[in-house]
Amino acid sequence: MAKMGRPKTDDPTNKVITVKFKESEYQMMLEYTKQHNITISQLIRMGVEMKINESLE
Repeated sequence: MAKMGRPKTDDPTNKVITVKFKESEYQMMLEYTKQHNITISQLIRMGVEMKINESLE
């Protein structure tokens, strides 16, 4: 019988980074993520990618 569960990916997200935010920053992120139906992790990844792309221009 085949294994059940999530399929394996070629590029797993398995690195964990801990960051502290002020309450006001966290609330702004929560509001944004609810409005755009994304997770906080997705928002942070998008922000990092934006900053890196800015520096390459």
